[in-house]
Amino acid sequence: MVRLELDQVVMRRMKEDDIEMVKALIKITMPRSTGVLGSSRPYWDYVGSSYRGTEDETLQNPYCRISGKTSVTKKPRRRITPKDKDKDLSTENVTPDREQEAGQVWVADCDGDILGCIFRESVKRAKIRRICRLVTGCWYRREGLGRLLVQSLEQRESESGAHRVYAHIPYPSKLGEAFFRKLGYRQFEEGTDVEENDEEERKLETPERGFLGYPLTKVFYKNL
Repeated sequence: MVRLELDQVVMRRMKEDDIEMVKALIKITMPRSTGVLGSSRPYWDYVGSSYRGTEDETLQNPYCRISGKTSVTKKPRRRITPKDKDKDLSTENVTPDREQEAGQVWVADCDGDILGCIFRESVKRAKIRRICRLVTGCWYRREGLGRLLVQSLEQRESESGAHRVYAHIPYPSKLGEAFFRKLGYRQFEEGTDVEENDEEERKLETPERGFLGYPLTKVFYKNL
């Protein structure tokens, strides 16, 4: 384990230069991960979800207010592979529609290294958001990084008008389930207070099932 100073973490939108580092982080921590949890999409559009603004778009870090320190984003230490040398991601055509459909990825950046990330699916329903994936580096677990990513994203989405967040968690994942319960999430089947028993909401947030109907995910939610 590595001691992590959370007030030095910058949570910002993923850029194209970060893609390979994010993929490597997921491959190390979730080697069998396929598709996008809670979605019928077989893959994530990394290029489409990359941020293209001139200044970083960031999430608020409450630890900076407590310590009085200001976290600074440094240029990522990108790992160049032979494939990267022959590939120019900027040549891909990213239309506004593709960018809107792709969703968002927020990374936890500390001194130029990406320590974790959180994936938020594109907004398809007003006031509803969905977390598709949460990953933290093996060396930085139990340091509060995952909680910081989730709660900071919740705050941003609440300020933008969202009233509920869903999280699809791999099954079985006792750690993931316990983690989200500690943050105030409830399993969707446990006395869910869906307005007017909206069956459409239940259909859209149905746990995924695999071969012979075995469950692949559990659905949790939190009202903001």
